[in-house]
Amino acid sequence: MAFLVWLVLGLSVGYWLLQAVARPLPMPASVLPAGESRAAQADLSRLLGPVAPEAVPEPEQVQSSRLRLLGVVAPRNARAAEAGEGVALIEVDGVARTVRVGAVVDGELRLLRVGARSASLGRLGQAPQQVLEISPPAAPATGSLMAAAPSPVVLGGNPPGAMPPQAPPPAGIQPQYGLPLAASVPGGQPLR
Repeated sequence: MAFLVWLVLGLSVGYWLLQAVARPLPMPASVLPAGESRAAQADLSRLLGPVAPEAVPEPEQVQSSRLRLLGVVAPRNARAAEAGEGVALIEVDGVARTVRVGAVVDGELRLLRVGARSASLGRLGQAPQQVLEISPPAAPATGSLMAAAPSPVVLGGNPPGAMPPQAPPPAGIQPQYGLPLAASVPGGQPLR
């Protein structure tokens, strides 16, 4: 048995030693990786059938109706803002996306800067074309609460003799402890 354990240990050490030391053979220069094959250059029109007619282009929507700012994570200090830090949650055509400063929002529009409640969009190296702002929060509901009724219970317990009187049990009925209330009354029905 000890021989088998040492044999398995030796084989394991040999396997991992070969894995650590061995280097893969270099690929010949004439070999192309699988992603760069010539199959992608083939004409597939005969295989897929005739080309579909071009769709009528939709009228272009106004950018402000397509984009809506839902939230921002803006840097607190000016140095971080100038370094291009920040993230905005922007809804484009009803789909919300998180966008980092410098990333493409839609088409050629990029997120240029993030403020406390705003995001500036435009082309890189140019002045912002659009500034989206978060809609202001709804006004808080105001009003007054009713005055609280005084409590008969004093914190820390009621002083002796100040306990409110309790109603005595119905005449002729002795409550039996450990049974439900309805079962302690002869012919009683459960309370509802």
